[in-house]
Amino acid sequence: QNLLVGALVGDPALIGTTDEGYITLDDMINNVIKPLIGTFGSQFGGVMGWEFADDGPPTYDQSGAWANGIGQALATTGPAIDFSIWSLQEPSGSGTSPTTISPSQLVAGYSDAYFYQAADGGQAFMDTQTGITTPGSKHCRTELREMTSSGEQAAWAPSGTNTMDVTGQVTLLGGGSNGKVTVGQVYNSDDSIPLCELQYSGSAGGFVLVYEEAKGAGNTIDLQTPVGLNTSYGFQLSLTNGVLTVSINGQQVYSHTPSANILAKNFYFKCGNYDQTSTAGEVTTTPYTIVEIYSINVVHA
Repeated sequence: QNLLVGALVGDPALIGTTDEGYITLDDMINNVIKPLIGTFGSQFGGVMGWEFADDGPPTYDQSGAWANGIGQALATTGPAIDFSIWSLQEPSGSGTSPTTISPSQLVAGYSDAYFYQAADGGQAFMDTQTGITTPGSKHCRTELREMTSSGEQAAWAPSGTNTMDVTGQVTLLGGGSNGKVTVGQVYNSDDSIPLCELQYSGSAGGFVLVYEEAKGAGNTIDLQTPVGLNTSYGFQLSLTNGVLTVSINGQQVYSHTPSANILAKNFYFKCGNYDQTSTAGEVTTTPYTIVEIYSINVVHA
């Protein structure tokens, strides 16, 4: 489906009209462009438009100040992530209670040393070598957890369509050639274990998948998808109609039907930076692993 939105952008007083219905450039950016990016993610096609010249007869000027302003705004709007359906866990906090950032805080533009907009416009997720972990994990993280639009923790059945598409890159990997970082998960909410973790592996030089139906009984599969550091990628995790699939850069590389017992559970998505060589310990802000995300698109139908 395609959606076409029309708008008159400008200051009526400056362009010599008393007509109503115009919106300012700021309104166009904040109330039209950004919400569309947040809703449609990578499916948002951008803006196509023309500017009326400010002198002489009405003509179209595709390189005018307003057109350039919108173009610059599109280039600097940041990651295409709908933060209203995510909460964030960070490696700071105390004891076994990591810092958790709510969806409303993320929507309001939350940032800190662990979570910030990178120079290229991507959302940077920085994990440290040591930090605060949950009781069920040995590793600290800077990672998003799926929520519902009403602010509840998401937990959905594996029937129907359930997909998460992410674009990003790993720019720093702790642990060198032995390093690995989980960039996406389908998480078993009922049993509190990941059904699968998509990991970027230094030794594999690309992605591996950890599949786990019972705690401590996971299998690691090399997906044979070479991707270098500082190289953009796209992946999809899907648990649709009872079948788990993984695609990398548009190519399906894994498909598996979980057991009937597992398909009776509820699930949610996670993504970000869950470094697998980090440990519980001192809270620091020294970068160990950095993952950038440019877009996230979640579909449930």
